[in-house]
Amino acid sequence: MGAATLVAAPHMAHAQQPTQLVAEMQAKFPGEKAVYLDYRTDLTFAVQGDSVVVLARHHQDMLHLDAQSAMYANDKVFNSHFSRVQKLDARTLVPAGNSYKTVKVTDYKEKFEVQSGIFYDDTRSTTWSFPAVTPGARTVTDYTVRHPDPRFLLPFYFGSYVPVRHAELTITAPKNVKISHRMFHVEGLKINFSKQEKGSTVTYRWSADDLPSPPRDDDGPEAAYYLPHLVYFVEEVPSADGQARRMLAGVPELYSLYSGFVSKLDPQESPALRRVVDSLAVGAKTEQEKVQRVYYWVQDNIRYVAFENGMGGFIPRDAGAVYAKRYGDCKDMANLTREMLRMAGIKSYLTWIGTRDLPYRYSELATPGVDNHMITTYEASPGQYVFLDATNKYMPFGMPSAFIQGKEALLAIDGKNCKVVPVPVMSQERSPVSDVSQLVLDEKGGLRGKGSLQLLGYPKVMQSYALDGLDQTEETKYVKALLERGNNKFFVDKYSVSHLDTREKPLTIDYEYRLQDYVQKLDDEIYVNLNLEQPYAHDKIDAAKRRLPRVNEYASQNHTRTELEIPAGYDVEYLPPVAEMRDPVFGFKVKYERQGNKIVQDKEVYINYLLLQPQQFGQWNAVVDKLNAAYRETVIFKRRKV
Repeated sequence: MGAATLVAAPHMAHAQQPTQLVAEMQAKFPGEKAVYLDYRTDLTFAVQGDSVVVLARHHQDMLHLDAQSAMYANDKVFNSHFSRVQKLDARTLVPAGNSYKTVKVTDYKEKFEVQSGIFYDDTRSTTWSFPAVTPGARTVTDYTVRHPDPRFLLPFYFGSYVPVRHAELTITAPKNVKISHRMFHVEGLKINFSKQEKGSTVTYRWSADDLPSPPRDDDGPEAAYYLPHLVYFVEEVPSADGQARRMLAGVPELYSLYSGFVSKLDPQESPALRRVVDSLAVGAKTEQEKVQRVYYWVQDNIRYVAFENGMGGFIPRDAGAVYAKRYGDCKDMANLTREMLRMAGIKSYLTWIGTRDLPYRYSELATPGVDNHMITTYEASPGQYVFLDATNKYMPFGMPSAFIQGKEALLAIDGKNCKVVPVPVMSQERSPVSDVSQLVLDEKGGLRGKGSLQLLGYPKVMQSYALDGLDQTEETKYVKALLERGNNKFFVDKYSVSHLDTREKPLTIDYEYRLQDYVQKLDDEIYVNLNLEQPYAHDKIDAAKRRLPRVNEYASQNHTRTELEIPAGYDVEYLPPVAEMRDPVFGFKVKYERQGNKIVQDKEVYINYLLLQPQQFGQWNAVVDKLNAAYRETVIFKRRKV
């Protein structure tokens, strides 16, 4: 175990009268709807043969502080191949004078848990509603979960979605079972730790008191990025011959587990799949072109369907079977891609990786909790890797999926050897958006324009998914919303979409539009604000209130070129000066110039971060302020004197 200060962990007694307890918690956690008085998990590890079984006893005691806490009256526990609920007891403690009356939950409902994007999931949930939930009531849950495989355990979070008066984790294990742990985001938090040996067992205890409710900021990262939590895992267990067997001591042990999942794949080659690969190789001039053709074929022909069925959630299906069915999950598509490349005589690697929902690195936490996705990796040249995620239908060759940028990838080099390599973060230049339009004033104070919107990189992927499968009515509505600018009197008269399925070319929307009642006329002057679109104008961050970083899917740059024909009989009275501000994470430049009988505005806005930290909010806001000043600028035309 890691070194820690040995402090006796207190046992919280709840002998107070209901009214006193409510008053104390309202004073300690003002404005909160509820508080966990006690939030405990007690784990017992037991050796059974060559394995270890874990029993987890959970105890949760929530005090409801106001009427709105009824939103917490519904609860659930989960049951799956890796966590089997054995006992469950839920009850409400209703205030009755100086004590409580117990009202047990009697109506439990079980169902398979349906997750978005998951075709089949073996996870079942047991749900219930606590009766008689009113201010002062306590809702208490005790349940026991059996974990048959100690390599698949869940972290313990000291904090929760409401304040926690006392959080506690205990682990009791035989002395010959080596337990390790890693703690995250506990800076500034007093963690009480104790270790007690008794006979052949040892008990570890961690506890913390008076944890506030977590931040609730929009566009924040997942809870694992900021909530204090402890990840525990089994390093070694005794084997039947008395020798220690390593479980999750590091990356080699984790890879040993993973390589076992893929070692039994059927080596029998599919003749039908071989014919497909041979046809794809015809005419390919380079190895990289072959890889690209295979990758695009899998994207185009295999439908992504996610499965989460016990160990099946970790073991890929045979390539021939996936080809025959024409669908599969991430593991299936990764293995199919690798097998097709093997048939083409090209080496590639099955790859485990965590999406950006998970903050961990293999160097700090080598457990199955560090990754949740599988892809294929091609080494184009020594040290130059191309990450192939065929689940992402529109992703161009050479770009990783947006949600794995900056992460670490675990490559299966062979049955015994692996390698951890970083996935690059794509620069803003890889995701450009360009909108070029030509405008003329009409006689009614409006604008008429035609233009071309072009998207590459991640913006193209995102919009291609959005447009895919829409009928004509839905598509027209979506394109109008995508192009909308100026005011609410914006009308698209005509548009066309091209290169939706051509990954190497920009998704292009050519359009014609009208914008009514936009131009201002005053005496002999015309005022036109060419900032028809004003991205980030309302995106100031309340730095005094926001506590969490802000998540962004990808870096990008947006270039808008607007050409306005100078109205007949008018001269240019005023052109705004160049406005510019550049920061590492956010910046812009707006420039105006006259070119013959046209005014041309060139506007560039870029975003260059994946996670904006609170210490960067001030500079972000400074850019927004200056950008808004640039947005307020107008071009002025003055009637020519006769």
